[in-house]
Amino acid sequence: MQLRLSNKALGLIWVLILAFTGPVSAEDRAAWPAVQSNPLVIELYTSQGCSSCPPADMVLDELAGIPGVLALAFHVDYWDYIGWKDPFATALSTKRQKYYRHVLGNRYIYTPQFIVGGNASPDLNGESLFDRDLIEGSEETDVILVTDEQGIRFPQTDALRNVADVWLVHFDEQHRTQIVAGENAGRELGYRHVVRDIRYLGDWRGEERMLRWPEKIRFGVALIVQSREDGTILATLVAMN
Repeated sequence: MQLRLSNKALGLIWVLILAFTGPVSAEDRAAWPAVQSNPLVIELYTSQGCSSCPPADMVLDELAGIPGVLALAFHVDYWDYIGWKDPFATALSTKRQKYYRHVLGNRYIYTPQFIVGGNASPDLNGESLFDRDLIEGSEETDVILVTDEQGIRFPQTDALRNVADVWLVHFDEQHRTQIVAGENAGRELGYRHVVRDIRYLGDWRGEERMLRWPEKIRFGVALIVQSREDGTILATLVAMN
């Protein structure tokens, strides 16, 4: 049975998240190079302190090489207490996963967990850690963001059923870490598209608007427009290199 929260409860959850991140304003910046529009966003919630996570990290590495897919690794901080502090873990990643727990009706948060398109979490039981049929079966978005030298243009639309939130995510290309303590002690582990910063750029309610280019400060940057009520990712822009 899927848990359904009231709009008031969802609003409270989001207020807590936004209070933690804080909105940022985007000043005039140079346009991002080679922008890709509306890839399928696949998020992995993982930790270097979790012995079950390395196989999922390897799957994410494979997914990151698939055209039309944006694979992102969100390292959570709730495993840090068991002897190894994940250098990439952030409280913001944990809060984002807690948001998914509510909108997806999960009883608890756990690692590893994949989130596909903001509104689906595949069952990791069985031989495969990720059901690749989810990639082919994902629905295309009706929201198309238009870019030019001045910025990112949001179209006027009546397709929004509720408020959407605009997130800016910065991520690195790859990392390798020698783990010397905790459940993965003695292993050198590799990671792809590790999220290093999550920023809130405000909400969108279907009105026509333009957002000046936010600064690109790492290997990859993604603008994610996401339904606040059910987590569905409505539009995405990403630039890498």
